[in-house]
Amino acid sequence: MEESVIAKSTGEQEEENMEPQDAALFRYLRTRKKLSKEEANYREKQEQQYDIKTNNGSGGQACVKCKFNLPDEKMCHIVEGEVSNECGVSKHFSPKGEGMLPGDIVWEFVKKTGRKMAYEEGHVIDKGAENFQCKDCKYYTYYGKCLLIRGYTMDNKDESRFTPEMSCGFIVKIGNGTEI
Repeated sequence: MEESVIAKSTGEQEEENMEPQDAALFRYLRTRKKLSKEEANYREKQEQQYDIKTNNGSGGQACVKCKFNLPDEKMCHIVEGEVSNECGVSKHFSPKGEGMLPGDIVWEFVKKTGRKMAYEEGHVIDKGAENFQCKDCKYYTYYGKCLLIRGYTMDNKDESRFTPEMSCGFIVKIGNGTEI
């Protein structure tokens, strides 16, 4: 299991644990504009050479260990462009246990604005990893609706349903993070 999946979906984080890095995700949600690599102070260090198998790397910081990383897409929730999972890092690096979970940050945004994320922004996939699927998420509701992400339809007449096997980049496992 990729470390970023666990970092972004489990933990005891609460709203009062918000960190400056979390504010960057709020900013993205508000403006829909990611930070440039320069603004985020993104850099790649060859000497980091993070070893995914042993969870080992110099300094312990690499994109793959960050809760804002989408490892399969090699992208970040807040930094634009492709990132290097093994040796990339930015000033917004936030590992498991620090700050709020990304899904909880989105939930706070939805509560304050009444605006869900667009389907494409949620990075929805048809089948998530075992134990990290919509059915395991506290934001998945009856009738296949999500509290965070608008469903996608071709005719825009009605939100399509999320199936229990699906997943997204903002899943928060039931019993983790802030209470809803």
